[in-house]
Amino acid sequence: MPNAENEAVLQKAMDIAEDNQQRLEQLLEQEQEQQLQKPALAQAMQQIAQNAQVYESQLHKASDAGHGVASYLLANLEENRKTLSGHDYQAQHNKACALYQSAADQGLLAAAVILLRDCETAYQRFKLNDPELLRLRAQLLKALEQADSYAKHYPLPAINSFCFKPAHIPEIKQGQPLATLKSLYAPVLLNLEQFRADGYYLLALKSSLDGSTAPDYFHKVRALTADCLDPMSLERMIDAAEQKAPGL
Repeated sequence: MPNAENEAVLQKAMDIAEDNQQRLEQLLEQEQEQQLQKPALAQAMQQIAQNAQVYESQLHKASDAGHGVASYLLANLEENRKTLSGHDYQAQHNKACALYQSAADQGLLAAAVILLRDCETAYQRFKLNDPELLRLRAQLLKALEQADSYAKHYPLPAINSFCFKPAHIPEIKQGQPLATLKSLYAPVLLNLEQFRADGYYLLALKSSLDGSTAPDYFHKVRALTADCLDPMSLERMIDAAEQKAPGL
């Protein structure tokens, strides 16, 4: 568990992030009302950029001292940078995954969820017995079965979520570049139970559907939430597999 000093460092970072969020919301409102002037925008964005540098510096300080939430938030920053011009996509992604792993090692469930979702490729190749996939599944299952050391820090932002963030093409808003950027990069805030639901959904998705574990995991999703979007239609596939099972 992080000590009081490390918690204070993270809290400073979160205060900066909240200040930046309020500044951005004001700019978005002005943009929508067509009241945003270029000089004011430039000045505001300069302050936001300066704040962002301090925010990241504080996160690094807390992460280096072993704070799992700080490592997770840094990972989100690195993951978002992979699509930016001048950044090596795979190198950025690897950097993000290493930070997610550090956070998971500290006991943060959210990080274990993201690792299984985004930091392995064996599932896409139908290699369900791949050692890394098996490791990440076991890591997530262990995290789901024990108390999260950072429970008080939820909700936390997730760049993507199977259950709670619809997949859609970002909306390009003419004359509203800030709103367009928000559509591209805005995360979804998930509480601990929502991360748990996403975790069980991933375990169901990345397990063999003709076994007993995938249905069990999916039933746990349903027990946690009635709002999972189920974009992969697991419920339909699991129902079909159960109907074909011998003796049914």
